[in-house]
Amino acid sequence: MYLKTCAAFANAKGGYLVFGVTNKRHRPVGLSGTSLQLFQDIDPEKMTENFNSHFSPEIEWEPQEYELEGVTLGLIFVSESRDKPVMCIKNDTPELREADIYYRYRARSERIRYPELRAILEARRADEEKLWMNHLENISRIGVRDAGVFDPHSGQVIGSGGSFLIEESLLGELSFIKEGQFSEVRGKPTLRLVGNVEPIGSLPARIAGGVRVVTKGIHSSEIVLAFLGQKAVSEPMEFIRSICSESTAFLPVFYYMSKAGLDRPKTIEMLNGVVCRSSSKTRLIERLESDRSERLPLSLSTRPATTRKYAIADSLRREEVTDDISGEDLELCLQAIRSLSQEDIKSHSEYLRRLLKTWFSKHYSSASGVTASHMRRAICWVDEALYVGGSV
Repeated sequence: MYLKTCAAFANAKGGYLVFGVTNKRHRPVGLSGTSLQLFQDIDPEKMTENFNSHFSPEIEWEPQEYELEGVTLGLIFVSESRDKPVMCIKNDTPELREADIYYRYRARSERIRYPELRAILEARRADEEKLWMNHLENISRIGVRDAGVFDPHSGQVIGSGGSFLIEESLLGELSFIKEGQFSEVRGKPTLRLVGNVEPIGSLPARIAGGVRVVTKGIHSSEIVLAFLGQKAVSEPMEFIRSICSESTAFLPVFYYMSKAGLDRPKTIEMLNGVVCRSSSKTRLIERLESDRSERLPLSLSTRPATTRKYAIADSLRREEVTDDISGEDLELCLQAIRSLSQEDIKSHSEYLRRLLKTWFSKHYSSASGVTASHMRRAICWVDEALYVGGSV
């Protein structure tokens, strides 16, 4: 049943599956003991494989824990698909039939009706028209005679002035192209891919005279670690754009906005110009448009887990927590960081960033989906607290 519901969310506006509420009155009773452990043990790889074996295109999801009225709820957040409609691709149970499309109607997941399907198809056509218009506007601005087309699969750039190739081994590492130009060969136009210069290797004679600077892609680990280390990046706007291509929008962004001298409206305007199929672009824009904070104050519950988080928060303020923790202790520490005030974060910025940098490097790649989510959101709260005025 959860597969059908998640597909219905993806075809609508996204949504949350909530674990730990009663069926009829929807009262929060929370997860504890075995039920909580089962939720925390969700294997993201296996669950993603289950989604992909039943539906196409991919359903994007993220597990979270949320504390409400003294109880812990398990949440699975499903993003609105950027490539609707999401369709069932095999017969499995009476609930799932090949070629069916499911949609969320007022707390029910059903086969889609004509009006909603038509709206999805019209929106898809409008998005494609917008992409074409963006491409045509760029060609018009550059000039038809000077514009070229880059095929990321073959590595060939074709234009009216001929073509050149980018070495195949580098294609998978390209993540952005910055508009601009330079030439060390007088009179010869060149394409500039901004970043570190990498070895090119042997080149065909017909393109050996070109000058090319190739970048290694900016990925989530670099976005996080550059922020935690307060690295002076030369292209902060490219770090912001790169978030659009990641699997999650919950990465530090305000640090890079500060470095680029951008406010929220300017950043949103820039992001709207990014051509990207990932839903992370939409989620990032929603983060910037919303007043919702990543801070998560602790409840007044006397439950043991909540009491431990209060104690850990006090230890963080005294800078007594060490970076050699893991497992449940790590998860509680990440939640405790999200409970700290903006003043606490600013007062202990270097210490907290050092802890998060160590934990991210040691544990993120192997962490459960819930722990990884807590880690990203704790990092986002530190980013927000340091670089957004008036955070609470």
